[in-house]
Amino acid sequence: MPASQYDEFAENYHWLYSDYVLSGKRYVQEHDDVLKHAGPMARILDCSCGIGTLPIALAKLGYEVCGSDGSPGMIEQAEIAASSANVDVPLKCCNWEDLPAHFISSFDLVFCLGNSIGHVRSGEEMLRSLQGMRTVLRKGGKLVIQSLNWEQLRKERTRFTHFAWRMRSGQRCLPIYIWNFPDKFEDAHTIEVLLIFDSDGKISTRSYPIVHYPFHIEDLMERLRTAGFTDIQNEYDESRVGYRVIAS
Repeated sequence: MPASQYDEFAENYHWLYSDYVLSGKRYVQEHDDVLKHAGPMARILDCSCGIGTLPIALAKLGYEVCGSDGSPGMIEQAEIAASSANVDVPLKCCNWEDLPAHFISSFDLVFCLGNSIGHVRSGEEMLRSLQGMRTVLRKGGKLVIQSLNWEQLRKERTRFTHFAWRMRSGQRCLPIYIWNFPDKFEDAHTIEVLLIFDSDGKISTRSYPIVHYPFHIEDLMERLRTAGFTDIQNEYDESRVGYRVIAS
């Protein structure tokens, strides 16, 4: 997984999200069902933790939670955020297939959110990644994956996605996604993240190209089965731009 593309972006990654999302409350609500099923004593890993939003929110709720990410820059920002929140969240920088080497004890619940799985560059790399996630799950534990619906995105071919202006520390920022769709589904897709800053009327921009590798929902399901998952719940809807898969 080419995690280095996030290292430079990490310091400004928070501009993509509202304060409400950065609080982690939205993620907790979205996954309330699996959290309740796991129970209040669950041991949880967010293996695409980014700047630490979800694991910090879960730690505040009393869960025993760890985080990992392939980007050193993201882990650095997550460490800063965890320290500021005064919570203990062990964090590791590693790829998914290397998770078993970094986490000895098993987890009741593993999250892989934010379309992170779309960064694996091939079916073989996805399979190895899923096997790594399965290895750190206890028997009966659950893996929760979120992904973009690439078929729907390519059908719509929206060129620009813009968000609301964010205001923090006297600075405003407008995040924009610029989508690039190659002719072939299987080719790498680049989303250019453009941040427009307004500091007292002085405009500046920063741009971060993020590469994704599309896959079909059928491919994900098959690789989950091959990786050893059996009970797989698929929430895919062809009309929606994203979906969730829960596998035991």
